Amino acid sequence: MTNMIFKYFKGPIDEMSNLVIEHSVCSICGKTDHCFELDYTITNVFSDDEKDGKFGCYSCLKEGRFEFWHDTEFGLLDENGLSKVYKHNMDNPPLIAIEKLVELRRTPQIISWQQELWLTHCDDFMVYKGTWEPKDFYSNSKDGDGKALFMSMTNEELNHLWDDSLPENETLLEEWYPTYYVFRCSHCGKMRGNWDCD
Repeated sequence: MTNMIFKYFKGPIDEMSNLVIEHSVCSICGKTDHCFELDYTITNVFSDDEKDGKFGCYSCLKEGRFEFWHDTEFGLLDENGLSKVYKHNMDNPPLIAIEKLVELRRTPQIISWQQELWLTHCDDFMVYKGTWEPKDFYSNSKDGDGKALFMSMTNEELNHLWDDSLPENETLLEEWYPTYYVFRCSHCGKMRGNWDCD
């Protein structure tokens, strides 16, 4: 079986959306390998009506025989490039090299409660690292101050989560209800994250 390697996805394999748990037969090339459900992908191989119940393997994904759309801070990325669809999408994103757009479209989506939001930094898409719980902020903080690391990684409109989750009269946060998605900039190393919940 092929070892899946993605430039923008370095998180756990079980956090890839639409990944079929068992190795399956690719509906495109017939090879048995890691496969993804094709239902919500971009492909010219099957019509939208034909994609239901079909699978595409890692090799076919890397060759561009199917791709994924992504909601990013720059804009909604699909086969037509980036466009502003949601409030959080930039009005005027930086000019992104076509190679980066293609690379992200050939990257699996993240399993999320609502809809993924792929973060950006240094005029590029960030690398997805996985989900974190409060203990991960403490253990990844240089001085053990998990809250400070959380605040430095989280946009202001979302950083209320830490205090909202802290039990009354407690100073150590041990758990929370949402899922926190961590990204790292491949250029400068900046860590960022966002969260959602059901």
